[in-house]
Amino acid sequence: MTKVILAIGLYIIALSTSAQRPEETMANEEEQVKALHAEYFQALGSGDMDALAEKFTFPAAFKGFLEDVVVATDKESLATTYQALIAAAPKASRGETNYTEVAYIRPNVYMLTYDYEQFDENDSLIHKGKAIYFAKKVDGEFRLFAVF
Repeated sequence: MTKVILAIGLYIIALSTSAQRPEETMANEEEQVKALHAEYFQALGSGDMDALAEKFTFPAAFKGFLEDVVVATDKESLATTYQALIAAAPKASRGETNYTEVAYIRPNVYMLTYDYEQFDENDSLIHKGKAIYFAKKVDGEFRLFAVF
């Protein structure tokens, strides 16, 4: 009986330990998600759709300034989706990120949120908003799977 109780106790401890995310691991993963987001923005800003597509896993969902949620299923549909997103976005000459937060959702899944402002060529505010990105680990690397 003692062995059964000990085995059950060890099993419960193992389950509770495996369900927790060590803070060091979470901090490292949060930095990886931030780096992914920075690479995404660099590719988007340069118009490099091949580099942009490398930041995603498919299918991927998008909303942004679009009327409905769009699902990109591959590199080509991602390029088409981003052409529509760019066409629908305010025509800004510069933007500012005011706040960034990375939140743990579940193992290997994070949400990055930030507030931003966009300005026209006269430095007048033309849009203030929030963007939300979802990333998950695929083959050991984080990839985006939703942008809202």
